[in-house]
Amino acid sequence: MRARLAVAERSIRYEVHSRTAATRPYLAFARASRHRSEAAREGTALVIDGFPRSANTFATIAFQVAQPSPLRLGHHLHAPAHLVTAVNEGIPALALIRDPVDTVVSEAIREAPVSLRTVITAYRRFYESVLPVLGRLTVGRFDVVTSDLGSLIDEIDRRHGVAFARFDHSSENVDLVFRLIEERERRPETKNVDRFLAGELTLGEVLDAIRRLDAGGAPTVRAEHAISRPSEERASTRDEILHELERPALREPLRRARELYERITART
Repeated sequence: MRARLAVAERSIRYEVHSRTAATRPYLAFARASRHRSEAAREGTALVIDGFPRSANTFATIAFQVAQPSPLRLGHHLHAPAHLVTAVNEGIPALALIRDPVDTVVSEAIREAPVSLRTVITAYRRFYESVLPVLGRLTVGRFDVVTSDLGSLIDEIDRRHGVAFARFDHSSENVDLVFRLIEERERRPETKNVDRFLAGELTLGEVLDAIRRLDAGGAPTVRAEHAISRPSEERASTRDEILHELERPALREPLRRARELYERITART
């Protein structure tokens, strides 16, 4: 009974955020909240956003690493209203998307305890909300973002007449991105990586800050399951969730999520 109540409570909170993040007032709220550094505002060069577990952290950090000097990014609100507002305000925007099964599995692990139906519904709500502006967004599939982000940056440059630098997927650059991903998750209170994404620190400055923290033995606080990179610990529960997704009650919601994914990615 206690476990069921925990799932119900977490699912209700998750649903409320999903619904709110699709509304027009959400960005105003985000701009006035603790997420203000992540919300698009005057001077934002690019918005990169998508449903959680869709390479949001990789895309934002890799993009910023590639730039000769830091730019102000809108990122990590996981709100369709963020992308819609960017389009309406003339800010270039990259909408991230991942196969719904992979997304739901990864998100359910990170946000446990939450019901799978709640996550599937939130996935559909997110991408249904951006359909009206889809033609003015650059769409980044998970596999492309993590292997050829440069091609998406090229598309943004052509679409908006800007000149962002390409990210080169060299082993050195990818290792650097994952280093910054782990730092952002393990020591979130420092905000060093977020300040880098906000254009407030250069790459050299954020790396110097990390070295000082490491040398001083600064503690880390995030569990392995929360890190935004491949993880053996998370993989151990994947099969169990995949089995649960085969339940008849979830087949139709997943089918509709798959149709939505295919519709959005058809032109990529």
